[in-house]
Parts: sequence; structure tokens; C-alpha cells
Amino acid sequence: MNRAVRHFFLRTPLLRDVYLNTRRAYHLHLCRRQAESCFVNASDFRAALQADDGALAELRTKDGLSITIRRNRTDAGILAEVFVEKSYLEGLSLPARPVIVDIGGYIGDFALYAAKHLDARKVVVCEPSPRNWDLLEKNVAANHLQDRIVAVNKAVTDGQPVRMNIDASDRGQARVSAYGNAKDEGRLVPGVSLADLVNEYSLEVIDLLKIDCEGGEYTILLGAPLELFARIRNIVFECHEIEGFEAQLKAVKERLSNAGYRLRTRGCLVYASQAAASGTVAAA
Repeated sequence: MNRAVRHFFLRTPLLRDVYLNTRRAYHLHLCRRQAESCFVNASDFRAALQADDGALAELRTKDGLSITIRRNRTDAGILAEVFVEKSYLEGLSLPARPVIVDIGGYIGDFALYAAKHLDARKVVVCEPSPRNWDLLEKNVAANHLQDRIVAVNKAVTDGQPVRMNIDASDRGQARVSAYGNAKDEGRLVPGVSLADLVNEYSLEVIDLLKIDCEGGEYTILLGAPLELFARIRNIVFECHEIEGFEAQLKAVKERLSNAGYRLRTRGCLVYASQAAASGTVAAA
């Protein structure tokens, strides 16, 4: 949907709920229909989409991954976005055995996908919420991927600690952020800058930087040293409509363009690739 049309729906009280409910219903329909193609126990996946009971479910992909999620449509839906829709990879070109940084790692869904499907030789995944972190660690260990997935229990910021709503409900754990009420009511979590993360883990080249951190993307990309972008071949980030996001998103796009990236936008995702980047297509 055109961004201007979507903004109109979202900013019109009578239309907002209709738009969101229709979008949610369509996404759930796709998830149910496509579950068989991805999960051995597709019935457990479909049950998780309908539940919200605080229980855990272990899902098994057809290529051998075991992933524990909370039984709610948020966790199940995010898993489908990564494993079925492959949203973060559309049109990107990655080399064999890429190095990946995953900011907003949630329960380890994309980190597991990167290690298994992209055969990443190293994934540095950052997740600040303790409740998400516990599942992330559990999922990495269950699949014996500790040698390739490095998990960091910090928020990527300007380097400073930040208050975040890490005590959100299970379904709200996908929206843990430093915005809204979190500014006043959240708990302080440790922060690390992108530059320090790159240096600490000796990342000479990053083949893909994936960012989905509920509004923190603007601070990260506007605050990173310009010379750092020379190491990063591809970036995909979800842009969130926080207060003042229009100007920040415009500034991010201009900064990336000036750093030599070609930009594409699909829905709320922005894809940026260095003009000189080459490799094999990761996903159509």
C-alpha cells in the first residue's frame, strides 16, 4: 500500500481499527496457509497463532531447526515473517557464508535463519529484553549454534544505557523500545554503539546489518561514523512511525545514499546495498 494512503488510514480514527484489523487478519491467513511448507508440526504453529496462554511451544522446521516460542500470534507471526515470507532478505545479494549483525534479535528467529539458511559464518545478535533473551539463548543452544551465533544482551544505542519497557506483556515483547511510556516508566538497560559493537567483535566486513528495534534505527544509523559504512555491504531496517520519524527517516536515507548505497523501500522496510556489493542472491 502507498505510504501516503497508509498514513491517511492510520491517522483517521474511524479507519485506523479497520485497517489494522484487516491487515492482521490477512497476515494470519497467509501464516496459516503457508505453515505446512515450513514446519513439521504445522498444527502446533497454527495453534500458537490462536493462543495467548503464556505457555511455550517448540516448533520444528523441515530443515531441522528447533525453535521455542511463546504461544501467541505475535511470536508465531514474527517466525512466519522470517522463515516463510523471508521479509528481511528480499532482493538482497549476499556472498557465501556471510557475516551478519542482527539488531533487535527478539527470540533468535532471524539469527537462527541466518545460521541455517544463509550458512552465516558469524552472527552477532543483540537483544536487550531479559524475557526475549532467555528464549534467544535457549534457541541458540537447542540448535548447537553457539560457535556461530554471538548473543549480546544489550540495546544498540549511542553507547549510553537507555530506559526501555522490557516488562511488557508476552505479546508486547515484540515492541520493547525506548519510546512512548518507556521514557518514564521503563527500566534502565545497558547500551552499546554500533561502532563499539563492530570493534569489540572484530567485524572487518558486515555482509548484512539487519535492524528492527522499534524506533531505535534512526539513532543507530544517524549516529554511526561515516567510515563505518565502508565495512557494511547491505543494510535492511524497519522504519517505525515514532514522533518526528519523517524527518529522521529522510535524513537516514540521505546519509546512506551519500555513503554509496542504493535504496529500495517495500512497506515499512528499507533495503540499502553498496553499489559495489556482489554475491549470490539470498532470497527472491
